[in-house]
Amino acid sequence: MYSKPRLGSRTSLHPVEEARLSVIPEDGETPPIPRVPQRAHNRPFSRRWNLGDPPSHSYEKSPPPYSNGVWHITGPKGEKLSDVRNNKYIARRGGWLRLCTIALVVLLLLVGLVAGLVVGLQRKSHHTSRQDDQSSPSTSNGTTNANSSFPVGSYALATFLDTTSTNCTSNPATWLCYPYKTYSTSPSAAMATFNWIITNSSSMGGNYTISSTDNPFAINFTNASLALVDAGSSTERYTFSIPINKSVVPSPAITSEMATCYFNNTNFEASLYTRLAKSYPENSSSVSTSSSPSSNATVGDGSAGGFEAWPYAVEVTQSIGGGTGVPDCYITVNGNIGERISSLNPEASADLCSCEYKNWSP
Repeated sequence: MYSKPRLGSRTSLHPVEEARLSVIPEDGETPPIPRVPQRAHNRPFSRRWNLGDPPSHSYEKSPPPYSNGVWHITGPKGEKLSDVRNNKYIARRGGWLRLCTIALVVLLLLVGLVAGLVVGLQRKSHHTSRQDDQSSPSTSNGTTNANSSFPVGSYALATFLDTTSTNCTSNPATWLCYPYKTYSTSPSAAMATFNWIITNSSSMGGNYTISSTDNPFAINFTNASLALVDAGSSTERYTFSIPINKSVVPSPAITSEMATCYFNNTNFEASLYTRLAKSYPENSSSVSTSSSPSSNATVGDGSAGGFEAWPYAVEVTQSIGGGTGVPDCYITVNGNIGERISSLNPEASADLCSCEYKNWSP
């Protein structure tokens, strides 16, 4: 049974709404299902306009793809571009933005790496070229030394005796410096030439060594190691320092018989510059002639007997301090050492005897 609402009640219903009210069954009967009018608002669109039944689709199958374009491109390992699109991290909101940001960062890193490599190679090339320039010493007029094996070779080092000192001995006649005249006394007579041979010794780890030849200084050494000092600067030079036993025949004589004095452990050192210009001798093209009993001692530019003139500045020094046994002098008879001469008194170790040679800035 349907209950009728009271007139004027706020619960009064529209006739259509009233038809939707549930029917209360009586005696267990099932009420009939109301028919939907043909023009009902909830009738399917196709039926409302008599368009037939809508096409049926299976929920098991997805609709056909829109196109077979770039999303079906496969990579070398069978991966598809669609896998990137469907990736759960990219499918999120902002996923494509993150991917583009990462790609931009990687691109910037690659650009920076390439730029760094280019700059690094340029600096290395510039540094190598500077080292090559520094390893090829220039002559005093700015031209590069033509000897590619420099400093290996046989060289004549023409110098002049600059200064001497005899403070280490109580008798100055026992310390002499060849050629016995200084530059201030006679520039030409002060010349002394050292003939040395420089080699690149594999036994010394590839370092340069230097050896003497026959000379009027009575100074002999073999394979002294050369050290490079102030590389690349205007004062770049090869140096060595060795102890020698210097022997001197006193002049004038210190006894009635011939004598020989020995200055043991005399320090002998030299600096062979590779950039600093020399200024002596002034006329380096003069003809070489012998200036000593040794055929290797020369004048002019110093080159003789297959020895090439050293093209740069040179400094050579002999020095020793006073003390007991400085010097040790003996009577010599026919070259044989005889009785020791005891008339000499030792001097203080701070008192030096020296011979200084060079070929620049007289």
